[in-house]
Amino acid sequence: MAGETILLVDDDPTVLSTLGRFLKAQGYSVKAAANGREARTALQTEDISLAILDLMLPDISGLELLAHVREHFPDTEVILFTGLGGMDSAIQALRLGAHDYLVKATLRLPELQSVVDRALERRRLALANRKLLKDLQQAQEELALTRARELTQIRRIGETLSGPLTTQELVSGLLELIWESLPLSLLAIRLGDLDSSEATSASRVSANLPPAAQGRFDQWLMRELEKEISSGQDDPGAEPPPSPPCPVVLQEKLAAGNTRGLVAAGREAPFTLEEAELFRIFALQGEAALRNVLLFEEVKSLAVRDGLTGLYNYRHFREVLDHQIEVSRRYGWPLSLLFVDIDDFKVVNDTWGHPEGDLVLKALTHFLEAHVRHADVISRYGGEEFVVLLPQTSYQQAYRLAERLRAGMAATPIALSHGEIFITVSIGVASLESEMNGEELLKVADAGLYRAKQTGKNRVCGPEEG
Repeated sequence: MAGETILLVDDDPTVLSTLGRFLKAQGYSVKAAANGREARTALQTEDISLAILDLMLPDISGLELLAHVREHFPDTEVILFTGLGGMDSAIQALRLGAHDYLVKATLRLPELQSVVDRALERRRLALANRKLLKDLQQAQEELALTRARELTQIRRIGETLSGPLTTQELVSGLLELIWESLPLSLLAIRLGDLDSSEATSASRVSANLPPAAQGRFDQWLMRELEKEISSGQDDPGAEPPPSPPCPVVLQEKLAAGNTRGLVAAGREAPFTLEEAELFRIFALQGEAALRNVLLFEEVKSLAVRDGLTGLYNYRHFREVLDHQIEVSRRYGWPLSLLFVDIDDFKVVNDTWGHPEGDLVLKALTHFLEAHVRHADVISRYGGEEFVVLLPQTSYQQAYRLAERLRAGMAATPIALSHGEIFITVSIGVASLESEMNGEELLKVADAGLYRAKQTGKNRVCGPEEG
């Protein structure tokens, strides 16, 4: 946060004062502007890391100011404020390069803090990637007279691997770079995860080798990676790993987070020191790019996930809800929703403390994940409230599922530090009807939840139950 300045642009003095105090309390330097003219002056005179703009300004529109920022200050991230009626403008702002938008009428300060943190983190990542490219270019200039070919390849690594790639794109891109840069008979890259059996791989083989050679090479690399993931321990019951079908092999390890990988190249002739060093540079840059990929994926996940439970957050749920309503109407499919609330959750927090309460929330999360379909969408609505969106599910099916969840949760012990406890949940059920929007569907389910609470808790209620 040190050195990062946020520009607030709004013609409402109360908004400027309230948000300014909040952001300053988080450690940011804050500049305020009441109109577009003051905002342009601040952008020219200050190093603005993030601009939070109102869509409706007295002199120019927020979209015009956004275009000005994107053209003249590309390193400044932008978040738009919009009213409930300004969704079309907010979507246009996202297409023009805004990081996100916030609805004034429903804005909560923790949500603002989360969006601000993500925007600034994206800016830091972009600046770090730019610095990486700059460092690579400086290295090229210093060594251009003696290592022109190697430095040309390093530049290509930076250009190919510095962007927000997927893991498969990273593996494929790195494979092509190495294959084009070194004379090889075989080349393979394989990545595996310490916590799962999933693997990502790619390989190339020269045309003059027999077809079985690539298979043997892939088998050998897979066994080597399995040893790496298991900390170098061989399985005593396994067959001996096949030897690579080339007498000379270069091999480098890749590691980032829980991901482990190997990149291996083979041919008949020995490698020169320069070739071995270039191969090592490729592996090192590939590993750095892998860390960036994993970090980028983590940041993307934080944008839509609740930090405690790992479920989708409320903001992402609303996007999914609107999409599922559109799909249901298009194909005539039923759509139902469960509103789940832990009974007497305050008693848990007051009796055993909030850390124990967090364990209860996680336990309910795990229970729900284990008892609904993969197609169903579970989200943390807020506090101890959860919503479960059930595509292609009728009201009767949703009600039966809610009863199973209610009964199952009541019978499931939850381990806390002092021992096991049992909790109950109340559930409201609603199904999409003609002309009903997402907000109305939520209100019907919430009303059912309210009736369940009022009539004794540990119950399931729909829209017509008393």
